[in-house]
Amino acid sequence: MLSQNAPGLTRRRARLVVTGVALMGVTALLAGCAGGGGDTSARASTLVIAENEPAASFDPIQANNSTVEEVVIPAYDTLIDYNADAELVPELATEWTVDDSGTVIDLTLRDDVTFHDGAKLTAADVVYTLDRIKSLNIGVASLLTSYASSEAVDDTHVKITLSQPDAPFLAGLSRVYILNSALVEKNAGDDDGQSWLATNDAGSGPYEVTGYTPNQSATFDQYADYWGGFDGQAESIEFRYLTEASTQAAALKSGDIDIAMDIAPADRAGFDTDGFATDSSPTNVVLYTFFNMLDPTTSNPALREAISYAYDYDQHVDTILQGEGSTVNGPLPAGMQCSTTDDIGQPTFDLDRAKQIVDENGLAGTTVTMTYLEATAEMEQAAALLQSNLAEIGITLELQAVTYPQFAELNSSADTRSQLEMIYAFPPYPDASAVMYQLYDSTFIDGGQNWAAYSNPEVDTLVETARTETDQAAACDMYQQAQKLVVADDVSLNMANSNTVAIMNDRVQGFTYQPSHHQTVDVYAITLAD
Repeated sequence: MLSQNAPGLTRRRARLVVTGVALMGVTALLAGCAGGGGDTSARASTLVIAENEPAASFDPIQANNSTVEEVVIPAYDTLIDYNADAELVPELATEWTVDDSGTVIDLTLRDDVTFHDGAKLTAADVVYTLDRIKSLNIGVASLLTSYASSEAVDDTHVKITLSQPDAPFLAGLSRVYILNSALVEKNAGDDDGQSWLATNDAGSGPYEVTGYTPNQSATFDQYADYWGGFDGQAESIEFRYLTEASTQAAALKSGDIDIAMDIAPADRAGFDTDGFATDSSPTNVVLYTFFNMLDPTTSNPALREAISYAYDYDQHVDTILQGEGSTVNGPLPAGMQCSTTDDIGQPTFDLDRAKQIVDENGLAGTTVTMTYLEATAEMEQAAALLQSNLAEIGITLELQAVTYPQFAELNSSADTRSQLEMIYAFPPYPDASAVMYQLYDSTFIDGGQNWAAYSNPEVDTLVETARTETDQAAACDMYQQAQKLVVADDVSLNMANSNTVAIMNDRVQGFTYQPSHHQTVDVYAITLAD
């Protein structure tokens, strides 16, 4: 039996909160406080964070997407979470045990937590949240595929039953943000509250949403009765949506914002001066270009192989990332569990080999189309580099910049999926299943993040079996076999593993990068210097 407990645990992470007021109905309030200026004293108690894309929803079920999770984190709490050392630690759950079968998890909850409407959080809210995720089967449901049922034993004890042993299940709970069940049920409508939660909060976190202006900003204020208390954190939080990297840089220099995470590598040197600080941290994030395995053109293995050898991976790291990152050996970043340094066939830049494949297979003159996320500096430059590389071997690459919601919508159907798709993977936890299962298992075609629509029964068997394996060495062996198969099939261009670089003014204290919550800010850990 496995167990975890932490008596006397203190709060480590922050979450933002919404009071149940319709966000669309308070845009006037936000408009009155969204202004900026070079003098930060005008907003001395407000932390302003730049983000390049607004959230598609405030519904925590969609927190597998970073732009959604960023606004969910301040408003909600999870049962357990990862700390900065990639260790699972208690949050709403003070302790947990897993039985010898690996299929029953018992959780003990804090008894001092209230939601933003004052209602007490109980085990019934946990059961409701988990059952809703299973019923809707979207978003974070892909992290909980073995969830069968749960039971509120009493107000502070929950029993979760799994359909089979699932080693990463506890890790998946770090993306399950607990809902105020009575409030959501009251506003459930005909879609289990999805419409209501898209613009309302039902959380217990340290901040409440006070306003939202679509495509402009979202604001949050402290929840006075937050169970973790406050000790110097900002009284208010604002996420300001600035799509262009250059706009973020200008706003940071003028004092209109405090933190920017999307400034182009070429512009970062301008902040190597007094008044600013830079945090560069290794990540588990790889930039991929996935081939549509169902498209008549990109289903051709020779074409995929030629393109894989045509990309200049070293130039990506040296020029695009300015050295803030590394190339990868297969789909997994080097720092992730079960990655390997063995030769698994990962293509490297070899134009001669790429041209030879093109010539031998009559591929010269082929045109392919690729989608990528607009206003993302690394993607924009990587798309241009790939386009240039492919031109050298006689292949034309047509580019289409889209938003993430557009990207997801295009991938919802085989009829609209692009031939090539450039996208990051933000693994929600540091386990190989977060990449190998989520991105390459056929379970997630048209209903998850298998963007390539890749189906290989041998890969499915390997990664699904590895998830049930309690012997880590045995699990890694299976994940590494799966990596070799994926590389041999040229499913994706594994372009680079970038560092994350956040730049902030010097009044920001306590900024900490969280690998399991990439591209978000732990606002509760931050204090503002006088």
